Amino acid sequence: MTIDRSLRMTACLVVLCLTSGQPTRLSAAAVDPITEWGMAASAAAAASGMAPFRTPIALALLHVAMFDAVSAIEGGRRPDAVGRRMTQPASAFAAAVEAGYRVLLIEFPGQATSLQTTYERLLGAEPDSVNKRRGMAVGAEIAADFLARRADDKRNDVVPYQPLTGPGAWAATPPGFLPETTAFLARVTPFTMSTPSQFRPSGPPSLRSKKWLADYNEVKDLGAKGSSTRTAKQTATAMFWEPLAGTVWVPTIRRMAREHSLDLAGSARFQAAAFAAFADSLIACWDAKFHFNFWRPIAAIRQGDSDDNPGTATDPAWEPLSITPNFPEYPSGHACASAAVAHTIEGFLREPVTIPAVNIVSKEERVYTRATDLVDEVIEARMLLGLHFRSADEDGGEIGRKIAHQIRRHWLGTSN
Repeated sequence: MTIDRSLRMTACLVVLCLTSGQPTRLSAAAVDPITEWGMAASAAAAASGMAPFRTPIALALLHVAMFDAVSAIEGGRRPDAVGRRMTQPASAFAAAVEAGYRVLLIEFPGQATSLQTTYERLLGAEPDSVNKRRGMAVGAEIAADFLARRADDKRNDVVPYQPLTGPGAWAATPPGFLPETTAFLARVTPFTMSTPSQFRPSGPPSLRSKKWLADYNEVKDLGAKGSSTRTAKQTATAMFWEPLAGTVWVPTIRRMAREHSLDLAGSARFQAAAFAAFADSLIACWDAKFHFNFWRPIAAIRQGDSDDNPGTATDPAWEPLSITPNFPEYPSGHACASAAVAHTIEGFLREPVTIPAVNIVSKEERVYTRATDLVDEVIEARMLLGLHFRSADEDGGEIGRKIAHQIRRHWLGTSN
């Protein structure tokens, strides 16, 4: 998928988010400021032209800061930014509103007017009081300290990238031959991992291995644009998971917070966990992508005679079912993100839970009763699209599972 197409899909996502259940009349008891600020952040990202792969970092910043602000007042997990508790009564609602506002002003300074409107509307949902003012002060302090700690987190760095050459090395691919634009993600300071490379996998299979031969021939056959062996059902599954992961998971996270009737503390905790999982899955995945710099199927198959493997027959006219993104192949970013978010959702709710996913283009909805089933489908789909070899999808899913496990057990203190 090209960056231009990704931007158009991001704009469509914002429209979906802004028209899905936003209340018309607010009261502190009725509105969830966590979701309200999340929707405002998506709107600001679209209005400012923020890149699709930068937006999940902004959402994680927002939700972790709001979670810290609420936790400082209501207890639970130790706040990430400020290691103290409020000893006097204070409004957690006002703290969340203030923290969210301060973070978004830094992330989207050009959207100050619209953010101010949302800020005033949310603050107006709670009558003025000493507790409200204390909560606002807590939110401001949390946000300031949190943003100061992440001031050098490299989220806004411009990282030059020099493509490698030779068999197995990523290079710009047809039809657009677009240059790489996302290398910065590999260097962003994680939210829940010790380093971007904490869960780095062992790498793609050797070009002389049987595993490489199996991966190559599978995607060459089933992932081809004109494949005669891919079934109609497989094509439908592939196209369902073709859009960017953000178009699926951002509205799903908000929808589940609403449908499970989470209170303020629960919504703050749940959405911080899910959006941190999403952001860290991309950071971990891109660390591996730019460490291994592996070629895409379209390049490998069109140069099949260059890999020194006699079983990989070349096809110079081969095309994938979907347009190839302009960054390295291994591991699969969609598999990383989908596994991280789906397993975090399942582990957090700690009950039999159905996980909905909606294709923003077709509006088709699929529902999964286990995160594993969803991830297995994504692994298959991204291969069927001709974008990834199976090893990249499987290893991406494993990265996501490890991130979700760490968030549940160590970052959020649950044992699932």
